Amino acid sequence: MGTPVEADLSSIIALVVLLLSAVLLWWFGLRVRQGTRFAFRPIAAYEVLKSLLLSVAETGKWVHVSLGNVRLGGDQTAIASVGLAVLDYLAEQGASMGISPVVTVSDPTMLMASQDALYRAYARKGRARHYRSTSAQYVASDPAAYAVGAQAVIDDDRVAANVMMGQYGDEFLLMGETGAQRDLVQVTGSSTITSQPFMVATTEYALVGEEAFAAGAYLGDEPMQAASLRVQDVLRIIAVVAIVAGAIVKTVLGL
Repeated sequence: MGTPVEADLSSIIALVVLLLSAVLLWWFGLRVRQGTRFAFRPIAAYEVLKSLLLSVAETGKWVHVSLGNVRLGGDQTAIASVGLAVLDYLAEQGASMGISPVVTVSDPTMLMASQDALYRAYARKGRARHYRSTSAQYVASDPAAYAVGAQAVIDDDRVAANVMMGQYGDEFLLMGETGAQRDLVQVTGSSTITSQPFMVATTEYALVGEEAFAAGAYLGDEPMQAASLRVQDVLRIIAVVAIVAGAIVKTVLGL
């Protein structure tokens, strides 16, 4: 148990970090809205996603998008939103070219969200009448059953690329290995640590750890997404500097 002084100090530090984050978020958001474009480090998976629909359109085939075993609500909302952000980006590209991603989900809430993302993408391009609700498919709620159903879609000869963004367990290997055997272009990202070794083993373009949560900043035009990512970078730098300074003070002064 910490002393009352240590508890008060922790509360003060937490409050300072919170206030600093809010100020930085406002400042960077303002700069983005004024036209500033921040340079983020290149991530190969996002570079592939930006040209994926164009390369697939030339073959006349499809892109499969798996949103994994997630639902909207609770602690899964963050990774579910990431998958929907990627889908929204691909759907808008596809609407411009007259093709639509084929989406598989494992939860009814994600089915409705996916259909909404596809419809809005077509509507923004003035092609709402070309939208087909069947482009998004509910497979199964059980992770293993979902993987088997999605595996069948990935194995379809009409699929030329496979994007998997969501929460996965060991069942990821069924889908990833199927795509690898067909030599598909595969882009993957997961919030589950146990599935990440399978991602790296079966796919060339894997988003590891927090890279997956940067989708909005890399693919979208939302100012607050880019500002949020910039705030995280600044806070990391401050944390590293504070740790190094603390170590030096403790070593030199013995405090």
